[in-house]
Amino acid sequence: MAGRMRVAEQRACLHCGRHVSRDFRRTFGDNENRAHRCRNCDTHTRIAHGSAAGVTVDIPDPETSLGRHGDGSDQVVDDGGERA
Repeated sequence: MAGRMRVAEQRACLHCGRHVSRDFRRTFGDNENRAHRCRNCDTHTRIAHGSAAGVTVDIPDPETSLGRHGDGSDQVVDDGGERA
């Protein structure tokens, strides 16, 4: 059973737990084909720079930055479209 659990864990993103394909893990994952981040929890640009392999990248993380690019430009305005 322990071996079976290990295979199941490898099929999931280590950050968010979402299923990631074998091809994704092989292409973007680390040397053990584990995905540390996936398309569900990170941007393609960060993944392409190594975040899925566990590499720290200089591009802002969408989970901790205001906008998806880290500059706040993606903030939703809920005041009828007028900004103060």
